[in-house]
Amino acid sequence: MFKVTVKGGELPQEEINEYILHTKKRFGTILPDDLELIIEIDGDYVNLRYEPPFTFQVYRGTDYLVNDAEKLNESKLSELRDKLTNPME
Repeated sequence: MFKVTVKGGELPQEEINEYILHTKKRFGTILPDDLELIIEIDGDYVNLRYEPPFTFQVYRGTDYLVNDAEKLNESKLSELRDKLTNPME
């Protein structure tokens, strides 16, 4: 699990859990252990920041999208090794 810090006020745990879920949906469930989610309260809005900043790479096949190359079979792994990947931020 990664660390969560709230700055600029207080949030109920249910709302914090929603931001954690948002992060996992956006970046996948396998995240760096040293990742810190920083929730900055700005009036009625919040800003989400991640420390240290990390890049997120995906493999886009012809008919599916996975966020973890370990889920691919041997032929797709071979195809992945032969391709250049573009990191996303």
